[in-house]
Amino acid sequence: MSYTALDDFIARMRFRAAYPYINAGSSVCDFGCGLKAAFLDFASDKIAEGVGVDDQVAAGALGRWKCLRSDLGSPLPLQAESFDHVTMLAVLEHLANPEPVLREAYRVLKPNGTLILTWPAALVDPILNLMHMTRLISSEMESQEHQKRIPLSNLVALLGAIGFHNHRHHRFELGLNNLLVASK
Repeated sequence: MSYTALDDFIARMRFRAAYPYINAGSSVCDFGCGLKAAFLDFASDKIAEGVGVDDQVAAGALGRWKCLRSDLGSPLPLQAESFDHVTMLAVLEHLANPEPVLREAYRVLKPNGTLILTWPAALVDPILNLMHMTRLISSEMESQEHQKRIPLSNLVALLGAIGFHNHRHHRFELGLNNLLVASK
């Protein structure tokens, strides 16, 4: 099933939350970029080089972006310290074991680079289930495979153990979503 108009609207809300944290002229690797690497397009005015990684995206070029079809839980064929930003927008809640993915994000970030995460609050899951049953959203947006949410304090501790620092967190969309930015 392709993305619906509501899927695209919900994604743009995440994109708007992450956009201010992208520096002009930067290199961005979007972990879990989805079928269209849409965040890279959304922030294209700030991105000099963009790579999208997802297990569903077609490998190769997608417009001006490079796309890698890969499982985020595996080591990625990317150079260490090669990106100013790694984005993971609505990805964290799908990871049973986020630590290897977060470590890989750290590995590919340049010194002083940032990891930009968004994830929905758990109370969103029943809403997504209902919207999926009524076909307002695609199966890409359903919450059936969402993992139990990591408490924010545990996530910050995990990021700190990996080497991230300067954690900045806030909620958006009436508190239904989280945004966290951490520096390498």
